[in-house]
Amino acid sequence: MAYVRKTETLVSEILQKVREMSRKAQEPYSGKTLTDDSAEYNAIRNCIEDVSWKDAPQLKQQMPKDWLDGLKSKNIDLKIIAPESCPDSADVSIHLEQPNDGYFTLSPAHAAAGQGYYSGTRGKMELHEADFPPVLMAWFKGGKSNESLKKSIEHKFNKVENQLRSFMQQHASLNTAIKEMPEIEHYVPTAYIEKLHAVSPPRGKTAPRPEKTTVEELGIDRDALTSAAVAHQIASS
Repeated sequence: MAYVRKTETLVSEILQKVREMSRKAQEPYSGKTLTDDSAEYNAIRNCIEDVSWKDAPQLKQQMPKDWLDGLKSKNIDLKIIAPESCPDSADVSIHLEQPNDGYFTLSPAHAAAGQGYYSGTRGKMELHEADFPPVLMAWFKGGKSNESLKKSIEHKFNKVENQLRSFMQQHASLNTAIKEMPEIEHYVPTAYIEKLHAVSPPRGKTAPRPEKTTVEELGIDRDALTSAAVAHQIASS
């Protein structure tokens, strides 16, 4: 087995591989889960005008018809803010449309927010927890949205990256790092592993480098390292 010295390049490539594995593990969840045929989407579509006018509901009734016609939007760029009661959730952005070439009549603030040369008659809003229809709140609490799953995977790999960075700071070679924590091999680029396992020419005996044990001291979650690597392997298969 050859000796592979720890360098800044080696550490950088290990951390880069962690980020690449994170992106790969998130790929299966890149699609939006609030589709236009879902109950949640329909519930949002049915309540969004009331939400838009909630600060001045009487204004909609008092406006002349030609003014209201100027506030019509064919669609809405809607950002749904993840509820604080669901800390593992993530914000969700959807493109809301009315069926059968219908229109949304939005308040001036929301109808004007999306107006522009390229946007045409497009509204722009945010939807917050206080205005969620019950079915949407239940959807968030279920924690099954792609956005939530991606956030969970990203958090897992961010933790792996931080722990590996701290762990490698305590070692002078890849040899001792892998000897102390074999799980790290999941995250080492192939070229370094091949170099490590290459037959090295005989050399004079040297005193072993004193290196302290760091897995327990740094509180590294070895199970998390393995499970993150498995998540990447599943996504790659």
